[in-house]
Amino acid sequence: MKKVKIFQLLLATMSIAGWSLAIYALLLFHEARPDRAVGYFFSKGAPVRLGWDPEQTVLLEHIIWICAAISFVSMAFNWYVAHHSRLGYWFNIPLLFLSSLAAGLYISFVVF
Repeated sequence: MKKVKIFQLLLATMSIAGWSLAIYALLLFHEARPDRAVGYFFSKGAPVRLGWDPEQTVLLEHIIWICAAISFVSMAFNWYVAHHSRLGYWFNIPLLFLSSLAAGLYISFVVF
């Protein structure tokens, strides 16, 4: 296998792992966030959670920071490979890094 092909395979693997964690974080976000307090729930007497679930929120924060770390390592590796070979930049990796960094900072400073 050529060196560039190995780099592409490694970048693709890290990118897929990062985006998979981001999708899993979205599923956890649905479970961790407060319920919508609408009149129907209050009129029928259904239980409504008005705050963030502490266990799910901590797990969500850890998943988001792991996703940010994977995308940061992948972005650094992509920068190195782009400067030392003919492989170009992948723009989905910085997008994942910025979105997971913003989500991690939001959960760290606004939710907690």
